[in-house]
Amino acid sequence: MNATFAHPLWIVAGLLLILGGFRLFRWAKRNDTRAAIAAATTEAAINKLRKKPGAAAPGQRKASAGGSARTRFRNSMAQFFGIVGILMVIAGLVAMTFGVFYTAG
Repeated sequence: MNATFAHPLWIVAGLLLILGGFRLFRWAKRNDTRAAIAAATTEAAINKLRKKPGAAAPGQRKASAGGSARTRFRNSMAQFFGIVGILMVIAGLVAMTFGVFYTAG
């Protein structure tokens, strides 16, 4: 099999899509606060079972309404960009595959 690349620009575009996708995915993973939200929800449920409404853990303060909205928005954007990052990686792999194997014939 002869290794000629008919579309080197597709290969480069695919590589850039993969790198951009991994970068977005890393950012999203770093800024996703699902674990913190799940821990806070679990703690609130345990406090409710113990009949301690509104009890906060030591060293923890309650978030303001504005901060809470900002946190939810940042979490939503992190999840969205994580999905976009995965789709960019897949699109990059497809572009590289077409760049290597596609021949107009």
